[in-house]
Amino acid sequence: PSFAGLASAASRPSWALRQAFVGGKRTLCAKAGKEPLRVAIVGAGPAGFYTARTILKKLEGAEVDIIEMLPTPFGLVRYGVAPDHAETKNVQNEFEQVMDMPGCRFMGGVTVGQDVSTSELRSLYHAVVMSYGASGDASLGIPGEGLQGSMSARRFVNWYNGHPHFASLKVDLTAGPRAAVIGNGNVAIDVARVLLRPLDELAKTDMADYALEELARSEVKEVDVVARRGPAQAAWTTAELREVVGMSCSVNFR
Repeated sequence: PSFAGLASAASRPSWALRQAFVGGKRTLCAKAGKEPLRVAIVGAGPAGFYTARTILKKLEGAEVDIIEMLPTPFGLVRYGVAPDHAETKNVQNEFEQVMDMPGCRFMGGVTVGQDVSTSELRSLYHAVVMSYGASGDASLGIPGEGLQGSMSARRFVNWYNGHPHFASLKVDLTAGPRAAVIGNGNVAIDVARVLLRPLDELAKTDMADYALEELARSEVKEVDVVARRGPAQAAWTTAELREVVGMSCSVNFR
């Protein structure tokens, strides 16, 4: 049975996870008469799915459980890729094929360390792969970092992409016409582009409705992308840069 069904019936993810096994073991490999390799992958983002695909392709009879804190899979692809880059999200099709592979199961709504411990996972599986993303922000340690109107790109991106943990984040874009983005990578370009892209274009994407409502009230007309190093060290791709340079609104690189 699927993990979702077990969790729904029991309302206790850790109980459901343990009940997915018989005596702490999954079914034996009938062909070889030996117990198959059992692997738990914690985190259902790209790293987790690529790891699962490699294991299932290279190791015959292997069984892989992808364990995810959220009820939905795909991690960074779902909540990190900008909503106006739908073609990048097409990689989800590959991940869906991985979930359809024999021996692969997706277990959503399970928080490791809360619903099930790492020691329990190690007792149930031959190997446990940790492939989850950052759960906190990297502090710059500068004065004013915690002031109202200042937030990490991680929180802002998760907010406009509809991440359930950030849906209630207070984002006010009415304070003035100018915003600053610190960093010179693709995420910085994504944030600048989302802040300035015409609303009618964003409305055609899968951006969260509450984010569209806030962007409709936005007073931001100009974005400064501020970086410590120069253009030669910039981490953004040419395609990302070309996209913002071609916008009618003002994006300044400093």
